[in-house]
Amino acid sequence: MATQRGGPTPARRTLRIELKRTADGRPNLACVREDGTRTWSRVHPFLPTHDLTHCAVESVLGVDDAFFGLVAQGWDIDDFAAPGAVQRLPAAALCVEQVVGHIERAVAVDADALTEALALEAARTGRAPCPSVPPDQLAAIERLRGALLEAWRSTPPGETLRITFPVPSPS
Repeated sequence: MATQRGGPTPARRTLRIELKRTADGRPNLACVREDGTRTWSRVHPFLPTHDLTHCAVESVLGVDDAFFGLVAQGWDIDDFAAPGAVQRLPAAALCVEQVVGHIERAVAVDADALTEALALEAARTGRAPCPSVPPDQLAAIERLRGALLEAWRSTPPGETLRITFPVPSPS
């Protein structure tokens, strides 16, 4: 068990992520919690890339209060689309969403550019600034994201990519 600020921290909750590549091109995302409960949804074809980026960012940064961490805690996938969901999200989830967006749009190509982009976003929205992402963690996110995206690209129609979250970072 890890310790932080002098006391023990609880172990991270795990989650099995299942992305099924369907014949009609509209994937299914299912998440199975440690207690066996599950939530699932048919998703837009661009969402597996977004979701796998979330998986990489949350895993490497150790964030438990963003999309997959919240699902592991009991949120259903549909809860994120419900009216008022953004107001219920923890600050960490909003920061992860920004990091994911910048990585997907390649707005930030290095840690300094990402830090600057996050600061500009905080100024624009009036929210507290997100923590910076050190260069080694950004590189680990990119490596893990690349491995996850490759696994998804090589998943044949009708098959399911299964990932245990959080994912250890590849070296």
